[in-house]
Amino acid sequence: MSRSPIRESIRMLEKDGLLFVNGSAGVTVVEPSIEDYQYLYECRVEMEPLAAFYSAERRTNEQLETIRTSLLQMGKISETNSLKKAHDANVNFHEAIIMATGNKFLVTMLTALRGVNSFYRKSILEEYPLHMEHAIIEHQRIFQAIVDQDAEAAKRLMKAHIESDYILFMEFCSKV
Repeated sequence: MSRSPIRESIRMLEKDGLLFVNGSAGVTVVEPSIEDYQYLYECRVEMEPLAAFYSAERRTNEQLETIRTSLLQMGKISETNSLKKAHDANVNFHEAIIMATGNKFLVTMLTALRGVNSFYRKSILEEYPLHMEHAIIEHQRIFQAIVDQDAEAAKRLMKAHIESDYILFMEFCSKV
C-alpha cells in the first residue's frame, strides 16, 4: 500500500480532532476530556438549535424526506439494540437537519465537530441504551416542528435535546 492513503487518513482523523500529529514524534490518539465535552457542548447548544431553526425555514420537500427517512431508520434500529446502527442513524438525522439549512458556513462548522461529537454520543448510548427511545421522541418533536415550518419551536426543541445529551454525559462521567 502506498503512503498517500495513509497520510490522507491521518489528515482526516486529525481534522476531525481524533488524532494529534506531533511532527517527527509521530501520531497520538486524542483522549477527549470532560472539559473538551463541555466546550463541545457550548458550541452544539448554540449551533444545532440554529441549524434546526433555519432547517424549518428553508428545507425543501426532498430534504424533509431525508430527515423523515433517518427518523424512521432510528425507530427500526432501536428495536434491534444495535448501538453502532443507532449511533449512525442518530448522526444521519442531525446531519440531514444541518444540510437542510442551506447555510454552507454552518454546515462546515458543525461537520468539523462530527468526529469528537461521535465519541461522546457513543458513550451515552453505551451507558444509557434506553436513551435512544427518549432521543427518538425528541427527534420526532423536532421533525414535526420542521414539517410545520415552526422555526422557533424547532430551535427550542433542538436546544432541549442537546441539553439532555449533555446532562446524560455528565452523569456518565460522575460514575466513572
